[in-house]
Amino acid sequence: MAENEEIKALEEKTEVIEAAEEKETIEKKSVETSGSEKSDKYLSVLSDRELLIELVKEQKKASKRSLITAVSLVVICLIFGAAVLIIVPKVNATLNNAYQAIDNIEAVVANADKAIGSVEKSLTGIDQMVKNVDKVVVDNTDSVSKTVERMSSIDITALNKSIKDLSDIIEPLARFFRR
Repeated sequence: MAENEEIKALEEKTEVIEAAEEKETIEKKSVETSGSEKSDKYLSVLSDRELLIELVKEQKKASKRSLITAVSLVVICLIFGAAVLIIVPKVNATLNNAYQAIDNIEAVVANADKAIGSVEKSLTGIDQMVKNVDKVVVDNTDSVSKTVERMSSIDITALNKSIKDLSDIIEPLARFFRR
């Protein structure tokens, strides 16, 4: 009987060892598969307590993934917010500079238009002045040509004779009044 009891004890130990080995191989296989893809065979071997433990492990992994996702999202939002805070003022400054440059260009164009208007007025004034000068030259040319005609019509020999005759008459008078 003692031998039977020893054999039964050995058989029980062997069954426990085999079950433990089977559980270990199933766990190894489950590790090889991704988190939620555990085989139905593995889950059917586990007791309620072990199932709860596995469920808690999966929930912890899921909560860690959710936490990592949330932290990543917050970091991305912070980076985006910082980028907006840095970029928006620079964009505003650039736009303000562009608006000022456009205003300056408009002022330069307005001044150029005024200058062109002034030049046009000056050219009109110069044209009028040239016409007036032409008129004066024409008028004076007529007067000068009339004067030259009159001077050429004067008989120089007769004028010289008249001057000599006048001189002859005045000379005796001048002597008379000098004494």
